[in-house]
Amino acid sequence: MSKAANLLGSLAILLLAGCSVAGSSGAPTATSSTPTGTTPSGSNPPSATTNNPTGTNSPNPPAAVGCDSPLRWGGNTNGTLPANGSAFLPTGAMNEPRATQTATLLSDGTVLIVDGGQLDIDDLLVSIPSAEIFDPSQGKFSSTGQPCIARELHTATLLSNRKVLIAGGNEFNGYPTWLPATSTAELYDPSARSFANTGSMQAGRSQHTATLLADGRVLVAGGSNPDPMASAELYDPTTEKFTAGGNLANARFGHTATLLPSGKVLIAGGQSNTTALASAELYDPTTNTFSATGTMTSPRSGHTATLLPDGKVLIAGGASSLAFGIAQMIIGAIPLQSAEVYDPATGIFSPVGTMVTGRLAHTATLLPNGKVLIAGGFKEYSGGYISYSSTEIYDPVAASFSSGSPMNATRFWHSATALADGSVLVAGGIGGDSPQVSAEIYK
Repeated sequence: MSKAANLLGSLAILLLAGCSVAGSSGAPTATSSTPTGTTPSGSNPPSATTNNPTGTNSPNPPAAVGCDSPLRWGGNTNGTLPANGSAFLPTGAMNEPRATQTATLLSDGTVLIVDGGQLDIDDLLVSIPSAEIFDPSQGKFSSTGQPCIARELHTATLLSNRKVLIAGGNEFNGYPTWLPATSTAELYDPSARSFANTGSMQAGRSQHTATLLADGRVLVAGGSNPDPMASAELYDPTTEKFTAGGNLANARFGHTATLLPSGKVLIAGGQSNTTALASAELYDPTTNTFSATGTMTSPRSGHTATLLPDGKVLIAGGASSLAFGIAQMIIGAIPLQSAEVYDPATGIFSPVGTMVTGRLAHTATLLPNGKVLIAGGFKEYSGGYISYSSTEIYDPVAASFSSGSPMNATRFWHSATALADGSVLVAGGIGGDSPQVSAEIYK
C-alpha cells in the first residue's frame, strides 16, 4: 500500500504556541487540534468566486507573536515567450517544497502561499508552518509572517477586508503521528505581514470547501474528520466567529464548491466512506439551507469546478473511486477523462467534450478569453507517483478540449493562480515522489 518508510535525518519541527487571538471576539487561542482524523483539502474555488467584493472591516488583530521569519528570495530565471502562442516560463523558486498548499491572490496583485506538505515519508506529507509571497513584478518569492500551526489540505479565502482566512486542514504534530483534522483558523494580515488566530470552527475538518458569499461571510462545508461530514458553518469576519450552517443532504469530502451568479453555492461530487458521489446540492444563504439539484453524469472526487463567463460550471476529471477512501492514498485510482457542465437555469448536468487525458488532483483556471486552462494531475502509481506535465484548454464556445503547451515539470496537488495581468502562476505539487519548489508562469 505504501512505500517503505525511510526517515533520513531528524525532523526539526517548530511548535508554535504564542499566536494571539485576533480582534476582540473572545475566540479561544487554539493552536492545536482536538479531534483526530485524516485527509486532504479539495479543489479551490475559482478566484472569481473567492476573492474581492468590498465590505465591512473586521477588527484589526495584534500581530502574532514569534511568527515572523527572515526574508529569503527564491531564484529567478527568464524565459522567452514563443511567437506562436502561450507557453510556460520558469520563474523564481519557492523557499520551501510544497504540495496541497493554498495560493491566494491578494488585493495588491501578489500571491500568498501557505503551508502544505513538505516531505514525503512513507506516503505521508509532513508540513511545517511556513508562508511566502510571490511578487509578479519581480518574479520572486519572499518569506512572510509565519503561520501559527503547520497545516495542509486546508482552505484559504480572501475576505472583503483584504485579510485571508486560513481554516482547518490536517495539522502535523510530529512524526509518526497521523495528521488529525484541526478546527483552528487564523487570519493573515497583508498590511502587517503576520498571522494571528481567529475564532475556531465548531468541528475539525479537512478536505472541506470554503466559499466567500456575496455578503462577506464564508461558507465552510463538509470535509473529513476522519469520516465524511454533513455539517456546514459560517464565518463572519465582523465578529470573527463561526456559527452553525445548514446540513448537507449528503456527507462528503473532496467535493467542489462554486459561487453562482445567483449568490447560491453549488456543491458537487466528493466522496463518502466507500465511493465517489454523483450527487450535487445548492446552498441558499438567504435560508441557510441546502437542497438537492441535478445529479452529475458520473460520480467523481478530486475533480475541478470552474465558473464560466455564461454562468455555467465546468466539472472536469477526478476519479470515480479513491483507494482506501482518502486522497493521500490515491494509489490505484483511475483518473476520469470525462467532463460535464452544470446549467443553473435548469439544474441539469450535461456531458461536454472529452478531455485529452484523464486527470486527478489537477488544476483548472479561467483565462481572460473565457477558456479554461487544465494543468497537470495524477496519472498512476507504478513504483512511484507518475504525474503529467501536459495541459489542455477547454473552449466553452466549441465545447471541446485541445492540447495546450506543456509545463516545465510534472505536477499534481499543485496550485494555479490567475494573476492580475491574465497570466497564471503554477507552483509546487508532487513531481516524482516528492513535493517541489519550482514555479512557472503561463502567458
